[in-house]
Amino acid sequence: MAPGDRADETHPQRQALIRELEAKFRHLTELLYDTRVSPQRLEEEVLPHLAEEVTFKDPWQTASGRDRYAAGMKGFHALFDFRFEFHQVCVSLDAQASGGRALVDGVMHLRQSSRVFTYPLRTILRYDFTLASPAGATGPLLQITAHEEMWSLGDMIEALPLVGRIYAGAFRPAFARGFLVASRLASRWKAASTRS
Repeated sequence: MAPGDRADETHPQRQALIRELEAKFRHLTELLYDTRVSPQRLEEEVLPHLAEEVTFKDPWQTASGRDRYAAGMKGFHALFDFRFEFHQVCVSLDAQASGGRALVDGVMHLRQSSRVFTYPLRTILRYDFTLASPAGATGPLLQITAHEEMWSLGDMIEALPLVGRIYAGAFRPAFARGFLVASRLASRWKAASTRS
């Protein structure tokens, strides 16, 4: 694709690259979100794909730099026990196919040490990345520049024992009814003020 050409999302080479990247991000996510993966394997297979100033963000924290990311990655695996259940992986490329964004939708299953209780945390992951083709490389070099975890507050509350049942069975339906009443009143008020 020549510079300035519009991106043709149906072009076979572009589609092949997207599929390759989706498989790569699925693999990287499997490594990052499975605490059975060893620190050595994380270093070997994840660190080469991190930009020097990579940023990480979740609802509780934000940090930047490959060294901080590596420390957090290893610590996360040491502190918790979890696995990731995939629902969807999707990659979009910029017009020049020099970078883009990957979204991973799934559930992180956090386990207690007793393994009696597993807390399902609905998680959406966003990875921003660049691609380069260094001399002598067989394919583009993937560099993650940003990694963000997004959690659904509603799903977090709903997954709590006892509280979740009340939230899902009583609060959410009651709130929906109240919202619909307010919506109808606001629509009538707006329609009446427009006629005036």
